[in-house]
Amino acid sequence: MKSVALLSLVFPAIFGTLASTQNIVQVAEGSADLSILVSALTAGGLTGTLSGKGPFTVFAPTNEAFSKLDTKALESLLASTADLDKVLEYHVLAANLSMVELMAVKIAKTFEGENVHVSNPGSSLEVNNAKVLTANVEASNGVVHIIDSVLNPPSMPAFPLKVNIVKLAESTKELSTLVSALVAADLVDILNTPGPFTVFAPTNDAFSKLPAGTFENLMKPENKKQLVDLLKYHLLPICRSSETPPGVGDCAGHKLLHKTYTFETVEGKDVKVKKSIHDRTDLLTVNGKASVISANNFVTNGVVHLIDSVLIPPNGPAPTPAKNIVELCESEKDLSTLVAAVVAAGLADTLSSSKEFTLFAPTNDAFNALPPGTLEKLMKPENKQELVDILTYHVLPEEVLSTDLKPFQAVTTVEGKPLHVTKWGGLVRVGPSLSSKDLKNVTKADNLASNGVVHIINGVLVPPAAAIII
Repeated sequence: MKSVALLSLVFPAIFGTLASTQNIVQVAEGSADLSILVSALTAGGLTGTLSGKGPFTVFAPTNEAFSKLDTKALESLLASTADLDKVLEYHVLAANLSMVELMAVKIAKTFEGENVHVSNPGSSLEVNNAKVLTANVEASNGVVHIIDSVLNPPSMPAFPLKVNIVKLAESTKELSTLVSALVAADLVDILNTPGPFTVFAPTNDAFSKLPAGTFENLMKPENKKQLVDLLKYHLLPICRSSETPPGVGDCAGHKLLHKTYTFETVEGKDVKVKKSIHDRTDLLTVNGKASVISANNFVTNGVVHLIDSVLIPPNGPAPTPAKNIVELCESEKDLSTLVAAVVAAGLADTLSSSKEFTLFAPTNDAFNALPPGTLEKLMKPENKQELVDILTYHVLPEEVLSTDLKPFQAVTTVEGKPLHVTKWGGLVRVGPSLSSKDLKNVTKADNLASNGVVHIINGVLVPPAAAIII
């Protein structure tokens, strides 16, 4: 669970000091930011109910939340008593539940009859896909949680929004890297068209997970075709919400089963979308790697799903990075001790050559965890051979990506002794034996270099029967 501070937000002064003595309608009436909600409650005839004994929990969309809806769609909603009642009742629970309690249950049934899902996927709390701006505003007959979007009942068509895909991406700070890539690939004009499209949108953090130098190389003009193919692999030429199975053209009202679906992308190759359930919460993954962290961001020309990893098309590797293994390590501040050791051992030229290698690269913290005085002793000129033996035990004489690994393998290092590599449960570990005390974790795999690959590890590997015992 995230910081408790997220679950104990202090409501602002606009609600006044009498909030706990006022009922929910009075609390809403006391906030200028909830005036559209008050008008909607009046038009829908719910003010009497929410002024009653309760208890109630109300997810209260702000005026800005309502303003995200297409103007005609909002006018139509406010003019239809049946639809308005359905939407408003979807924002109400027949219980007094704080955000702490809602996070504990995760799923709650609304007045309208369908469920809302409460989650904490990042730095904010969310109800479905609406962020909680202010939690736990107390009222005499319940509690109000202020949210930044109108909740869409699953059985109703998706609310059309004023923004399209490009405007949504430009206004979402977590997608700034994607926006720069779309501009470089000249895909902005396409995504400004009516569509509809589904976009699996990698966040900035997702792009940062790519091997060092990969994104920079993709952004070079000479690699534009590969960048275009990569980005188009994130697009579907039809609107697919997390609730819409193949063969259905709209974005809501149809439940996906808990299984894997295949969709053809604009790039021409398929992606596999799997819907599963964990701890009573639906999970959506793409190609078994990328998790959907914010689903169903509906826009005027489709829907955007934020994902935590970049999707790589089959048989479509990114351009070869320009940096060799030594240059790549030099660009990583957490590998400065390793670089100093490589230079002291006289291995820099070898690891900069055109021959391919795999380097398991211990971080500065890994070297600092050695017994006191060990690193200093190894760095002395008279101990150069021992240093060479230690470092070459971290090197394989070929490029081996994490995707090439089996659950267990023993490989021969450049130093000449065997190294055990395991891959289990998504975790890659390496060591001189299969004993848990000898295995070190790969913390960042597949950092591609022009002459191989670097896997960053959290410990120093020691060859069996090393002269210096660590």
